[in-house]
Amino acid sequence: MSFPDPSTVNMKYMILYHGCVMAVCVVVMSFVSAGFYYIVMPWYSEEPFTKCYTKGEKAEAIWTGVPMIFLFLLSIPSHVLLYYSGSRKGCEYLYNLKVVGHQWYWSYEFFVGAKSFSFDSYMTPVSDLPLDGYMFMDVDKRCVLPVSRLIRVLYTSVDVVHSWFIPSFGFKNDCIPGRIGSSSLVINEPGIFYGFCTELCGAYHSEMPIVVEAVPALEFDSWL
Repeated sequence: MSFPDPSTVNMKYMILYHGCVMAVCVVVMSFVSAGFYYIVMPWYSEEPFTKCYTKGEKAEAIWTGVPMIFLFLLSIPSHVLLYYSGSRKGCEYLYNLKVVGHQWYWSYEFFVGAKSFSFDSYMTPVSDLPLDGYMFMDVDKRCVLPVSRLIRVLYTSVDVVHSWFIPSFGFKNDCIPGRIGSSSLVINEPGIFYGFCTELCGAYHSEMPIVVEAVPALEFDSWL
């Protein structure tokens, strides 16, 4: 098992951060195992275990302070990733996408400069699926986005809680009724990326696939 190929800078750093956290976990587990072996194993030796631990202020300070330091250091890159995945204040967005969750389909509204338009995206029925299509993953209308452009993504819902999730982007946003969330997105390379709703939203929750087609900016402008 591994992460999908990253298509955004945020996803690349998420994978790197995950590797660092796993390395820290291995180090901590090694120290805990060594301490367990040092304290417990003498009880099973032939010689009686005569040491009596009644006070251990230094040990208590170490096993309390060291984890706090590790957690603080791990929180720094996590907060940086959260900051850069959110909407950036003082930044003018030329490309704006509004994602609206419905039972059980997605609506997309584009705002690019003075241009704006919207459409609905439904899962492609198996009977209409092309030969190179993916069952339960393709849609009738793809969400087309430009590559190497800063995009503001707004997301909300009109009925129940949905979640717009694309693994290759490291991008997961909950669409909550009555609330509009905001995030930033920069796609590094062209391609077709698949996602799905990750909030149980009713009987046809599994029929809400997401397909994003990333294209060069000039091609996107002509598509508009």
